[in-house]
Amino acid sequence: MLDKLQKTVLSYPKLKERIENSSDPKASKEKALKNLNEMKADFSKRYIGMMEKMFDATLPRLYDGINFNDNGRDLPELMKNNSIVLVPNHQSHADYVAINYMFYKTYKRPLFVAGGDNLNIFPIGKLFRKSGCFFIRRSFANDILYKFTMEAYLYALLMNKEPIEFFFEGGRTRSGKLMAPKFGLYQMLIEAHSHLPEDKKSPLLFVPVSIAHEYVPEQKSLAKEMMGGKKVKESTGQLFNLVKLVSYQFGNVHINVGEPVEAAKLEDEYENKKNIQDLAFKCFRRVGSEMVVTPTSLLVLILLDEAQGAVRWADILAKANAIIQFCMKFNIPFVEGLQVSKIEGTLGRALDILIGNGKVEVIGRHDNSTVFYSIKKENRAELLFFKNTILHHFMIPWTINLAWINLFSGKLNTVEDFKEFFIDQRDQLKHEFYLPTMKEYFSKTLKILSDAAEKEIHSLEECLTLSHQDLYKIASNLGMFSRTLSYINESYFTSALAIKAFEKEGVELFKRDDFMKKLEEVFDREIQVARVIRFPESHNVVLTKNAIKYFTQKGFIVNEQGSFKINDAEALNKYIQKIEAELMEQLKFNLRVV
Repeated sequence: MLDKLQKTVLSYPKLKERIENSSDPKASKEKALKNLNEMKADFSKRYIGMMEKMFDATLPRLYDGINFNDNGRDLPELMKNNSIVLVPNHQSHADYVAINYMFYKTYKRPLFVAGGDNLNIFPIGKLFRKSGCFFIRRSFANDILYKFTMEAYLYALLMNKEPIEFFFEGGRTRSGKLMAPKFGLYQMLIEAHSHLPEDKKSPLLFVPVSIAHEYVPEQKSLAKEMMGGKKVKESTGQLFNLVKLVSYQFGNVHINVGEPVEAAKLEDEYENKKNIQDLAFKCFRRVGSEMVVTPTSLLVLILLDEAQGAVRWADILAKANAIIQFCMKFNIPFVEGLQVSKIEGTLGRALDILIGNGKVEVIGRHDNSTVFYSIKKENRAELLFFKNTILHHFMIPWTINLAWINLFSGKLNTVEDFKEFFIDQRDQLKHEFYLPTMKEYFSKTLKILSDAAEKEIHSLEECLTLSHQDLYKIASNLGMFSRTLSYINESYFTSALAIKAFEKEGVELFKRDDFMKKLEEVFDREIQVARVIRFPESHNVVLTKNAIKYFTQKGFIVNEQGSFKINDAEALNKYIQKIEAELMEQLKFNLRVV
């Protein structure tokens, strides 16, 4: 006897047609029901009530708080009149707990959350399933029956107007930076929604949600993966090892609800595909714009900018205040505790957490002004995660700062030089961040320049007419960002040197594994010499892969059947010389924030 869910799933037009037209309808139906049983949530109010009580007792021991901000959006009202799908970014396995716990506690509604089947392991899989999680195979491109069963399950959830959630990046970020969205679940939800009966159909709203952790439970393993270590497959033992983290302090989790985006299927196949991609990136951008500056991300940004030395508390506060002032001017969100009247206490708490968790060392005495703070060398790559969560907010002021270094050193002399410089920088950074359009990019650049100069600047041409005093004022007012993205340029520089090394050795073709070994040799040599390379965290796999993409796009190298070959040695050499000169100038160019 079929239950209500099974009947609804089997009534989904595409699945029904697939089963009826198969060579063995009975076997296909049985397989579809088996697929459904594998994927479906098994929500239990009793279970989630028990989980709520458990988290009420345990979360305060781990976290200072979980801050859920709906930004004035009435989600209960939206759920009455629409089918809503939450689309958060994904930093940690703890995201499942934080978002679902706060959603249920606030609205007394379970979220039906899409989770990878890698989490469907005993006994944690049962707990997730009973709390509203449904499981999706990592890959099912060639299994049409499975795909249609998944669509049919989403169809059943939409039929009942259940709130749904999926992590749009498709997995946890290893670097802290937002990853480009995956389109699969957007497509399946829109497709399933299009088949709802008219009397059951309500507007389909995708609700962007940003989540920012002040400390990520599994950040050490994520950092290892980012630096080239293999991903450790989830297991019961691994997940229960999180119990050991009870001795750690995690600070706050910040959840921000963004402006919903309505979507519907378009008749034209090409237009519908483009519409889905536009929808995914619109949600992605809204999540990015709502990504808050947290005490930890701000503190780590400041401390990591000091490659070798340590920083006094007074200098940390001065730079933090300057960055928050910038955020206030350009509508970059930050947590309430970073307001001017609260910033010292809030940053002090964040620093205590990093010291308590063994990531930051204290140098000097506590009873006078000679105390300094420094991130331990072995923890720099790990804490880079938090800096990366907010870097996209400060990309343009860093680029302006780099332009000013080139201006002062006589490398930018004409408007065309300026335009070419900004276009080249944007071209490289697009491999690291999802960037605004060229028009938006230049518009924001001029706004930031005007604010820093304390006078209106309407075009890049006007920059060449500024007095030395105005030029210095801009550099000084943006000085707190002078090294913010320098570790990225260092990574691209050593990657280019590694490719150059093959040419010097007479190696014509090289595999990716050979390149990674050569890069390690080059990086170790360069950072020991400390002539140009100063940031240990600039050596990581994520950046290296992006550098290879950029070099291929620029035509420096080509990929020939899985092996790489230098295609334009002259252009590669010019790039090496250019980026080396910029890195050297940056080391000299050190304007203090006062």
